[in-house]
Amino acid sequence: MQIQAFSVNPFGVNAFILWNDSGDGILIDPSVSSPAEQTQLVQFIKDKGIAVKRVVNTHLHLDHVLGNAFVERTFGVKAEAHEEDNFLLDLQEEQSEMYGLPFEEPAPELGNFLAEGDVVEVPGIKLHVLHIAGHSPGGIALYLPPEENAPSSVIPPPNNVIPTPNNVIPPPSNVIPTPNNVIPSEARNPGILFSGDILFNGGRGRSDLFGGDDNALVSGIKNKLLTLPEDTVVLPGHGPSTTIGNEKIYF
Repeated sequence: MQIQAFSVNPFGVNAFILWNDSGDGILIDPSVSSPAEQTQLVQFIKDKGIAVKRVVNTHLHLDHVLGNAFVERTFGVKAEAHEEDNFLLDLQEEQSEMYGLPFEEPAPELGNFLAEGDVVEVPGIKLHVLHIAGHSPGGIALYLPPEENAPSSVIPPPNNVIPTPNNVIPPPSNVIPTPNNVIPSEARNPGILFSGDILFNGGRGRSDLFGGDDNALVSGIKNKLLTLPEDTVVLPGHGPSTTIGNEKIYF
């Protein structure tokens, strides 16, 4: 398995693509919002010979769905997310006004709803769905356990990283370092957690937006994420990578 990270749109969303040796791929939050970002994503997928099989949104706030229509049109695959966030698709114009963004192409309806315990997979890659409400009602994290993590490569994002606005999250750095600094070189790879906007390097997501609940968010993080192995690599929806062990000090 290999992973490529991209930092996209004015909010600095971390978009990921995972693919196996056969080229079957999973896109996570591919929220490209400009022609340059769209071209970059398509060209990378073409160059690597990847066939996009699944597209997943960790939640449906506007900054994470800006690329849904483009991705569906380009690759013929509808996005999947948790049903409890589905109402946010009806609030896209309201969200765009709130963030001061032009409302150009709304994200289409989802192709499938994901729930706690579901597995998003292509051969050799199984991402286990963890539902953690609080940042949004239907927020999910995707967990690849260590026993299912074959020797992997995590590729750093391009240099044209877009700074993350301070009102979205407070990361210690605007640049996403390659997670190679937290993945040991031993034969046994750690688990990988795509945490969306639930857990960040040095903190958690906001709970003051559309259906947010800070108590639910903290409870979900403690009970479902901080119980994972401490060497689990966390790849969040914004900002730099971290590990579960590093984040325990904040809770």
